Amino acid sequence: MAQLAQLSAAFIEEYPRQSELMQQTRAEGERSGVSGVSAPVASLLTVLAAVSAAQNTVEVGTGSGVSTLALLEGLPEGSALTTIDIDSTREQTAKEAIKAAGFDKTHRVRAITGDAAHVLPRLSENSYDLAFIDADAEHFEHYVYECLALLKTGGLLIVHDALNNGAVASPTARDEVTNSHRSVLNSLREIDDIFVSLVHAGLGLFLVYKR
Repeated sequence: MAQLAQLSAAFIEEYPRQSELMQQTRAEGERSGVSGVSAPVASLLTVLAAVSAAQNTVEVGTGSGVSTLALLEGLPEGSALTTIDIDSTREQTAKEAIKAAGFDKTHRVRAITGDAAHVLPRLSENSYDLAFIDADAEHFEHYVYECLALLKTGGLLIVHDALNNGAVASPTARDEVTNSHRSVLNSLREIDDIFVSLVHAGLGLFLVYKR
């Protein structure tokens, strides 16, 4: 049984078809110490973006642009994506990947270099259809609630690494950051006007649908 689980995990990891540009972008990020979302997570982001048909999307944590490319692949032409990263070098790498993919011509992409904790409160509430978070764990709670405020009714929030690299699942992990993750997950589960789901993909995806 354990062997089948390992084989299944390996098959799932290898299954997505990745463009040469996506592979190059991922490799560029790894060289600079930034690990983008896994190939299965990237393909899921593309599907969710396509299903949402979002006209306005916000991404917290551009990284090297792996998730940015995945989102843009699924988003409808003419839609807008705002992506935020505190590192100007990473932001520039992502911009180059976006241009190489041609998304600068088919979509309205706004790349903001800055601290998302300060940028998000300046964005318009109830104006976004889709939000994706893949950023520093220390501000997990702040990012989640800020993004929920930005979403319209019917909007979808996707959070990568919602389990803080698996620590949330360990009863012995009681540090402040892990406890904050647990608190957010438990609190949102009790709210009636949202749907939530934890998906076993990558480092754990947390999906929140705003009813």
